[in-house]
Amino acid sequence: MDFLFQIKSLEDFQNVAQEILSNLYCSSQKLQPNEVGVENINLAKKELIAIMSDCNFDTTTMEEHFSNKKWPEDKVRLFLALLKTNKSEVLVAAFNHYNSNYCETVVNFNWCAKMVLGTSDLKTLKTPLLQLTLSTLNKNGKINKSVYEVDKDMLLKMINSLENVK
Repeated sequence: MDFLFQIKSLEDFQNVAQEILSNLYCSSQKLQPNEVGVENINLAKKELIAIMSDCNFDTTTMEEHFSNKKWPEDKVRLFLALLKTNKSEVLVAAFNHYNSNYCETVVNFNWCAKMVLGTSDLKTLKTPLLQLTLSTLNKNGKINKSVYEVDKDMLLKMINSLENVK
């Protein structure tokens, strides 16, 4: 993290700090300033994750930790402001990262109801279907999309199964 606070321009510092906080648990790099390399950004991410973990994600403890370092005060205040602004996103990313290490984690879902007017066997002319799209995050940080079509009977079974989970 030392290199981060040695960036001369306050604007560049803010952009790099925002990039680190926005992509803390993933490796995608949209912004690559000339004076900061990808290796330095990844190292800063690892250090920040360790600091947050040691401080139990408590902002006052992190504030004390950053204040004890001999970094420029204006940049520390700016970084802490960015951290407080993005706290909920950082916590959600940490939660998803932790959970996805054990199994795929649902990060988003979308559903729509469909009315099929005919099937290949023509037994029923109107069949209601639920189309469920799940976006899941795996331990590599890759998002997978899965699409499921569920008929009314299967949907009722799923609801009953979920309601019976303790």
